[in-house]
This record gives sequence, structure tokens and C-alpha cells, in this order.
Amino acid sequence: MQIGVFTAGDLDPAGIVALAVAAGEAGLDVFAVGEHHNPPYNSSSPTTLLAHIAARTTLRLSTATTLITTNDPARLAAEYATLALLAPGRTDLVLGRGNTAKVFGWFGEEIEYGLPLTIENYERLRALWPDRPYVWHACTRSPEIADLAAEHDDGLFVFAGQTEHVRRYRDQAAHPRIGVLANELDEGLAHEPDRLLVKVGSPEDVEKLGSRVCSALPSRRSSPDSTKHGTS
Repeated sequence: MQIGVFTAGDLDPAGIVALAVAAGEAGLDVFAVGEHHNPPYNSSSPTTLLAHIAARTTLRLSTATTLITTNDPARLAAEYATLALLAPGRTDLVLGRGNTAKVFGWFGEEIEYGLPLTIENYERLRALWPDRPYVWHACTRSPEIADLAAEHDDGLFVFAGQTEHVRRYRDQAAHPRIGVLANELDEGLAHEPDRLLVKVGSPEDVEKLGSRVCSALPSRRSSPDSTKHGTS
């Protein structure tokens, strides 16, 4: 199991980087940042943030999430392929459709078409970037997203309190991988995910999480791989 932290991006960029540095120092595996374009968030350019973090840590770098609906797939491919070259073997993406009509409108889209846009733009991204890193799909309410992830043997990311489509996905996927976003470590561990990301707001939160991980999973302290970050 990969364990890491995520932020929605409601800190200034320096604060987001400080979280990632703390995660590396705490011996965690993954850092993820959400893409948002409206206040109070400051993570409208996650590739810039993650590239800077790549130079400061050896963490695996991901997103929580990348907006597949309001971004041009060609632009996503260009930006994240560059990040993947700068941090080889350490990057992947969690794709999501976003959830506010205002943000859809800023990019010339309509929220009612969020689901078909998700599917259409994902197919375009696959065609443009066949050797892309591993992809996860954020699934909060639409079973069609679970189906999409299973069809392409991608991972499925869910909130700890919204797991109703996990069984549907597992029943279809050839190699199912589940990611969980949680507010608390124990809440996420209960789902036995392949990747668990816990929400944090400060470096102090990260340090406390690192201690709790060692207490809850003592094998991580002595495992030969305990200081290595997952790459799958």
C-alpha cells in the first residue's frame, strides 16, 4: 500500500510545497495536489507546483484531481509528459471532471455535459499520449466512470465516504487498483486501498500522520522498502 497526503490547494504555493517536503521527511510515499481555479484555492497550475516539488523531494507525485473536462487534452499531455520526463517513474494522474458550474463556464463548457466531456477528452488523451504514466479516475457519483476505469484497466479513486461504485469496478477490471482520499488515516485504512491519501493542512499535520502510520503499520518501519517510494 502506498500512503501519502493530498491538499485541495487552499494554501499559498509555498505552503503547498512545505506540505510535500514534510511528507518526504516523514517517510511517506505520495504527494498529490488538486487542480482548482476559484478562491480560496491556489493550485490552478499543478504541473508547476509538482515540478518544483520533484526537485525538492523523492516522492511520487500525483494529482487530486486533474480536470479532464475543462483542460484541452493536448495541453494536458504536453504538460504532464514534461513533468514525467523531469521526474521519471514518479508521476501519475488522477482525472476528474470538476463540480462547479462557474468553473465550467470560465472555460467555455457547461456542467451538464461533464460526463460526456470526461469520456471524450479521456479518449483524446489516450490517443495523444499512448505511453502516458498510470492513470486513475476519480469517481464520486457516476457509475460510468467506474466502467471507464475498468474498461481501460486504469485505477479508481474514491472518497472514503463514497465507495458505492468500487464493487462494480472490481467486478469488471482485469487488474483493479483502488485509491482512497480520506480525512483520517484509520478511515482510509478500513478500505484496504492500493493507495491512500490523507488530507492535511500543515507540516505539523504531516508529521503527526507519519507517526500514526508507523504505529498503525509497524512493518513499514523495518521493511527493506520502507524508505522507497512506489512507482506503479
